[in-house]
Amino acid sequence: MLLDWALASLHHLAIFTLAAIIAFELALTARAVDDTAIARLARIDAWYGGVAVLVLAVGAARVMFGAKGAAYYMVNAFFWTKMGLFVAVGLLSIPPTLQYLAWRRQLRTDPAFRPDAAALRSVRRALWAEVALFAGIPVAAAAMARGYGM
Repeated sequence: MLLDWALASLHHLAIFTLAAIIAFELALTARAVDDTAIARLARIDAWYGGVAVLVLAVGAARVMFGAKGAAYYMVNAFFWTKMGLFVAVGLLSIPPTLQYLAWRRQLRTDPAFRPDAAALRSVRRALWAEVALFAGIPVAAAAMARGYGM
């Protein structure tokens, strides 16, 4: 019982951390991005990747060692919906990551470099798409936890 609680707590904290990171990236890209913001975006996005791995690892531990057991999750449609949404959010996070890395490279060769408005709009569209899909994850989780989708 203690292990189940600990895994659930860590899983939820990691998921909330992912949401905070996406919000931070949106805040940093809300206006013109300078050299400091580019460095912050690259660092926070690296944290995003690490926390996403933590979410998956702890989630897998919950499936295998949690109170409900793997059999409960494997046949639950809302579990698979949650997984699909998580993968989709992860795929949507790739273009912003690549953009941040490109901006950082450009900044190294040209200290005066600033991303143009079109590039910022593109990154923000991807981030907002992440937010939209991410919002479905707790909805699916709540349904799954209550036994819907069996």
